[in-house]
Amino acid sequence: MDKEKEVTNSAERKEYQTVTIKDNDSQITRKDVKKSVMNVTRKIILGLSIIVFVFCGVYLFNRLVVDRPPDEGDTPTVDHANTQTAVDPSSGEVIQDKYSALLKMNEDFVGKLIIDATGESGINVVQTDNNYTYLNTGFKGENTRYGTLFVDYRNNVRVLDTNTIIYGHNMRDGSQLGTLSLYADIENYKDFPTIKFDTIYRNTEWKIFAAFISNGNKAQDNGYEFPYITPNFPSDEKFLEFIDEVKARSYYTNEDVDIVPGDKILTISTCDTVFEDARFVVMARLVRQGESADVDTSKAVINDNQRFPQAWYDVKGKRNPFKNADKFTIK
Repeated sequence: MDKEKEVTNSAERKEYQTVTIKDNDSQITRKDVKKSVMNVTRKIILGLSIIVFVFCGVYLFNRLVVDRPPDEGDTPTVDHANTQTAVDPSSGEVIQDKYSALLKMNEDFVGKLIIDATGESGINVVQTDNNYTYLNTGFKGENTRYGTLFVDYRNNVRVLDTNTIIYGHNMRDGSQLGTLSLYADIENYKDFPTIKFDTIYRNTEWKIFAAFISNGNKAQDNGYEFPYITPNFPSDEKFLEFIDEVKARSYYTNEDVDIVPGDKILTISTCDTVFEDARFVVMARLVRQGESADVDTSKAVINDNQRFPQAWYDVKGKRNPFKNADKFTIK
């Protein structure tokens, strides 16, 4: 039987057209189609709203409940007046007794970083066999985006390498290394020109000599990544060349803080928002035995020819005068 289709288009009834398909005895009107589309649209909007609501709820729960700043309330306090030593039963090493309780709580504990410019009286620092565990692990082992400050796994904290590197997150609430970038301002440097890193083995003080921006991957600097996280150097010449490269990148320099072969360097590295995967770095030189920890900050001068990664110039809309400059390598 042939299919019969009837289309009625009445001038008196312009509300809609009726299409009759006798094969299945059904009628579909424009109003029906419109209602169907609206129903589908409502369901889609409702579904999207539920998804957004759930996502926001999970996000807020993680930020306010799960991902709160680490609670240090039950962390052992340190008696800085305690100058006694003790033997670490797990390693047999002689350590500072004032840190015994913290070491017992976390066997990865290696010391406290004291940065007066940030108002931190002492941030716990750990070290393990990699550079990623403590990116999202608190001092007590909890999962947290705040992480814990940690020393590069290649470093030897007991004897100190030529360059000891400490990493930590730049948190928006100012915790961890969230205010380290204060050292981009020469006036803040003049007010607080030294940093302390009290390890489980000894107390050390360091004179800051540089603060600069670096990149986290080669794509942000024309295929080059400045190797500022190098623990040791193949020669004194390479070490001094490295120091010159650091100073060329620093916001300021201070000739009062001289650096010679045999000196120890402390590097503190955190993220920066000036461009994607940017790093803000502060470097300091260990106060030598018998040397005063005082720094003549009147000799500090702003670096008017500071070198940045290519991505920095791109963000600032400036030409990179160092684009074709020689690139320092360790070898």
